[in-house]
Amino acid sequence: MEDFNIRFREMSDDEFEKFAEWDILDYSQDLIKSGICNEENAFESAKKSFNELLPQGKYTKDNFIYVVVNSDNKSVGFIWYQKYKEDIAFICDFLIVEKFRKQGYGKKTLLLVEKEAKEKGLNKILLNVFRYNKPAFSLYKSLEYKIRDEEAESISMLKNI
Repeated sequence: MEDFNIRFREMSDDEFEKFAEWDILDYSQDLIKSGICNEENAFESAKKSFNELLPQGKYTKDNFIYVVVNSDNKSVGFIWYQKYKEDIAFICDFLIVEKFRKQGYGKKTLLLVEKEAKEKGLNKILLNVFRYNKPAFSLYKSLEYKIRDEEAESISMLKNI
């Protein structure tokens, strides 16, 4: 892995609008692919979930939604996590843009989330990964996330930080 730095920056309102559209569509496709929903109700289910998690949009309390920026000041992805319980951060969504994958950005992003969450007084990170998403599962395992619970379509993972 090359040596580089990343940073988080808050999304602009326009970026958040595009993120919301993308996130809802992407999550609806995940719901279909994993077998949780059929094509007829996946979009509405994803939209409902998104709006319940972020009732005030990007200004919803205890939610942290960032653009991941590399040392060349290029956006390489995003991360959204929230304070889930008193001492737990929950990663709601995380993406590295395809052309930046397999370059260490995912790992650096998760390590930066750990650092930031710790600074916020959180000491665990929880996430869910769809069972079919083997690259993401491998990344989480490499960073010592432990399987907490397994369902037919998804795996819940936890890491003490």
